[in-house]
Amino acid sequence: MRKLWDSSEIQEAAVLFKDLLKDFSMPRSAAITDLYTGTGEKVSPHAYRGDLLEEALVSMCRRGDFTGSVLADNNGLPLAIYNSPMETDALAAFTSILGRSLEETGRLFDQSDANNISIDINYMDKVVLRKFLVNNEPYFLMIISPQEVDVRAELELSINHISAILKEK
Repeated sequence: MRKLWDSSEIQEAAVLFKDLLKDFSMPRSAAITDLYTGTGEKVSPHAYRGDLLEEALVSMCRRGDFTGSVLADNNGLPLAIYNSPMETDALAAFTSILGRSLEETGRLFDQSDANNISIDINYMDKVVLRKFLVNNEPYFLMIISPQEVDVRAELELSINHISAILKEK
């Protein structure tokens, strides 16, 4: 049996991600950070769905001690990004590549419900991608966090909140 690491998609994704993170810095999303109170309150009662999604990512990262996050659809289009270490479109595209790798991994191991993949960036940081469905459409939530952080509970909580936002039209 082949090892998962033997997958060319996984190897390419890991190399791409390492290259993109060479100049990793922590810029804060000033507009949303200045408006966000950290209490889960909306920026305004008339906030757009994109703003609500970005608020959800900000809150998730603060509660979970994550470095940054991206929410992308199945086509690799970014729906919301917080504290991206690279260009928005590149990060969203990487998220969809990981999402396809996750789906292939599920097929390879005959695990149709595979929904999570984690990649160590280095000895300090990791990337975790979580696939979830809203109205039978796949979405991908990817976070960057320190290795020692257990991301599972916070991801589940945040996915419930994000799913509710995505269901609202």
